[in-house]
Amino acid sequence: MRSLNWAGMILLTLASATAAADGDKEYREHTMEAIGGHMQAAVNILKGEVSHTDHLPIHARALAELSTIAPTLFPAGSGEDSDALPAIWEDPDDFAERLDAFKTAAAGLDAAVKSGDGVGPAFQKLGQACKGCHDNYRAE
Repeated sequence: MRSLNWAGMILLTLASATAAADGDKEYREHTMEAIGGHMQAAVNILKGEVSHTDHLPIHARALAELSTIAPTLFPAGSGEDSDALPAIWEDPDDFAERLDAFKTAAAGLDAAVKSGDGVGPAFQKLGQACKGCHDNYRAE
């Protein structure tokens, strides 16, 4: 009977770990979709496609805030069946540098929007930071 209890506990632990990895993957996907949504909304505002220019600070702030949690979105084991490439976990130092560039660029956009100076170049820098990560660490 005792061995059945241990076997059950081991199976429960493995099932919990799998569920956690799936949850982490889904959470990352939702968060990255939110980042993409804020980026697209900012594009619409900056191109003058919408009249909501007063919303730009909200999107810039959200991008800056989301960039601070981005490094926590890629725990080991959460890459299976996702757009995240294995290179994320194979070259964690480079990946961390790229996430840091995203964080810096997002903070730069937030600061530019608050000051009203250099918004276009700051947004371009953020776009380049996103592309730098997607080019190497995201499946097409």
